[in-house]
Amino acid sequence: MTFLKITAILMLSLAATAFAGNKVLYVTHEPGRWHNYSDQLAVIRKLASEADWELSIATGSYDETVDFLRTPYFGLGHDAIVYNFCFADSRDMDAMTNLIHQTVGNGVPALLIHCSMHSWWDTYKKGKPIPGNAIGKARASKSLLRKWQKEHPDESMPAWGDFTGIASTGHGSKKPIELSTVQADHPATASLPKGYATSPTELYNNIYITADTVPLLMGKQGKKESVVMWLSPRGKSQIIGLTLGHAAPEWEDPVFHSLLVDSVNYLLAD
Repeated sequence: MTFLKITAILMLSLAATAFAGNKVLYVTHEPGRWHNYSDQLAVIRKLASEADWELSIATGSYDETVDFLRTPYFGLGHDAIVYNFCFADSRDMDAMTNLIHQTVGNGVPALLIHCSMHSWWDTYKKGKPIPGNAIGKARASKSLLRKWQKEHPDESMPAWGDFTGIASTGHGSKKPIELSTVQADHPATASLPKGYATSPTELYNNIYITADTVPLLMGKQGKKESVVMWLSPRGKSQIIGLTLGHAAPEWEDPVFHSLLVDSVNYLLAD
């Protein structure tokens, strides 16, 4: 389904008052510079069909998808949202804050995959501490912070890393990651085999972790170790973060498929 079609459908849904369960919105952009989002979309379509989700897809170019994220109430009528994109260089605060509001304000749970964590870097990766920020660990671009303060003098600038639960700013080389569960028998990770290791992929770093975040999976790559999957309550709902999922070998792996399906089903049952 194209970007324009899904936008029209979502705008029409504003008048609806009741919805059936298992409605999942998948947000991506194509073709992708660092990731093959078109092939990954094909996998999501297959998994959704097998899991009996009613899948809606918002896709388009990089700029079109950022523009879509500014659409008020784009999550309305869906029981969960899956984000799989890479907006590291985006400084579009309207898109970011509106996305956050779908979960925090409107109560739609979300799964964020891989480079979704490496988005809106200028809100937390480098620069100055954000005045009024409750967590206090984000470092925002000075120019972006000045712009926000001018336009929102009474509001502390939000940081993407605060929403995702674990802030990440980089990764190492592509090597297998040994996975281990943190929360025994959690529904989102119950299918993970013991002693499982991924195909060669990227281990995202953990720059800071919000106090309310619950780690679900640890990943070890040589001497380096990071949380690679977690759960964070956010306002009226919650998010799951999963930093695995860089390229084809993972997206062809049944174990990775299980993590995706079990995560979404957990959020749908919330």
